[in-house]
Amino acid sequence: MKRISIKNKDGIETHWLEIEDETALIQEWVQSNAFGLPERSELDMNGNPTGVIIPADYSFEVTDISAEYALKECVANRKVEYPSPEEFMNAYFDGGEAALAELQVKRLAVKAKYPKPQ
Repeated sequence: MKRISIKNKDGIETHWLEIEDETALIQEWVQSNAFGLPERSELDMNGNPTGVIIPADYSFEVTDISAEYALKECVANRKVEYPSPEEFMNAYFDGGEAALAELQVKRLAVKAKYPKPQ
């Protein structure tokens, strides 16, 4: 998973997006001038290049967020399957040590099912 940050000339982030593969999308944005003009040669009055390169109106910063994304998915999956707060409260107040031990076994099984990414 990648995070694309689009920044203006002043380096201020104006847009961002999280996507699996950014290559085709960035190419489409550059070709369509979606965020302004790309880097280009300055032209004189006759249309001839002067040798000066005018910087692009934008920049793209691509960051690999695969590890963060995988951790977020792991935590979300665990939350769905963990015992609920109500189950904990019932075990804590009414079930005693045996009920708490059973909840701990359930929790550890969920953690084993969805290990944190390395």
